[in-house]
Amino acid sequence: MWSARADKRVVEAVIGIFSDPLEKSVQRLAELPHRSWVRSYYWLDASGMALYFLDRLKSLGIEAALPVPTLARLERNLTDNRMRSPAMFAEFCLLNQAFQAAGVQYANEKGFSLTAESCPDPTLRYQLDFDFLVDGRDLNLCREVLEHSGYMLIRSTSTEWQFEAGTSELARIEDLYKPRQRRSVELHFTCSDDEASKPTRDERLDRLAARIWSGQSFPVLSPADQFVDQSRHLLRHLCTPTTRPSWFLEYKRHMTARCDEWQFWDEVRQRSQVLRDAPLAIGLATLLSTQLFGDRVPAQLKEWTLDRLSSPIRLWADRYGRRAVLADGPGTKLHKLLEGEIAREDHSLRKKRPSLSQYYYGTQVCHAEPEDGLGRRLRHRYYQACFILFRLRFHFVEGLSYWVENVRWKHLLSNLIPPASAAPASAETGLHRP
Repeated sequence: MWSARADKRVVEAVIGIFSDPLEKSVQRLAELPHRSWVRSYYWLDASGMALYFLDRLKSLGIEAALPVPTLARLERNLTDNRMRSPAMFAEFCLLNQAFQAAGVQYANEKGFSLTAESCPDPTLRYQLDFDFLVDGRDLNLCREVLEHSGYMLIRSTSTEWQFEAGTSELARIEDLYKPRQRRSVELHFTCSDDEASKPTRDERLDRLAARIWSGQSFPVLSPADQFVDQSRHLLRHLCTPTTRPSWFLEYKRHMTARCDEWQFWDEVRQRSQVLRDAPLAIGLATLLSTQLFGDRVPAQLKEWTLDRLSSPIRLWADRYGRRAVLADGPGTKLHKLLEGEIAREDHSLRKKRPSLSQYYYGTQVCHAEPEDGLGRRLRHRYYQACFILFRLRFHFVEGLSYWVENVRWKHLLSNLIPPASAAPASAETGLHRP
């Protein structure tokens, strides 16, 4: 199912139901045969839109527009996810209690920490892992806490450690929303800007908020920091092959819910001043979320983010944004065009990429346990080989597509941006290209 191709009519109907007139949505859905939905099941799940889509159908009262088997499948997924969410919340509580008992400085990110404005019902969200922002100086203590809780460090970068626990078996697509034994934790932290690049304390930990679930209090980012964090999370994924459309829906809901809260937007602007990529992240997330799901943009937010997007960035969003976000798995290479423009405008935002061999062998789709027998180990090696071949095919196919689009992109930019020889005076006065 890694390379399943969705019916584009299904994709557009699912996205459109959140902003189109009711009559248009009903007509679109009624025209889609059952086989088109079957082809698109993987995209519905991988995009995070399946349960949000079902909830929207029910709120509009148009469930009957779907084929009976498709509606039944969505209902089963919702039932499974409602059984799965309490199990994940119980693990979430245990991890928070363990961190608090050890004296770790941390905050919950994403997942259960999302505000009601972004995600009114956690059981509608497909959550895979737990994310924590931690004090970089507490990393070794965090590792001890997680290892004591049964987790093992499987991957590390300069700003993230990933841990896993439980069974190493891959889940079947039929069991995607059911409770899983495999659990994952990501620790996010900040590194100093000096040559040593040592993990350090993130200033957001100095202004945390508390949220109460089931009578227990958990630390989360302040409301303004959380909004900025959502936008930066989207920008990071826009600079990768895949981005979940559901994240844009959550961002749009958060933005719309606070549309008239002037004091909140003042605080968001203040928090963004110390983060070089924040205005770009908010502007791009705002532009794409409204293109996908409609709704208005707060004027106070628009003037210093959306209105200040450069012409090339806006052109990328208009021409490729929707295609990149709604793409089938495993995505596209259109993000490389965006990355190039971001790096051209601010060299400090240029990403350092790992080599292909580091990526393939550093990314394990399943992990062997000490007690695993020969048969299971061989099966794991088979899965890993399939993953590597799958990724190589992606790079070949999408690489060819990227080469074609790169030629078109340069042509578009040449029409958008005046040649350097035509504007020598601008360079002398310190003006930059739009």
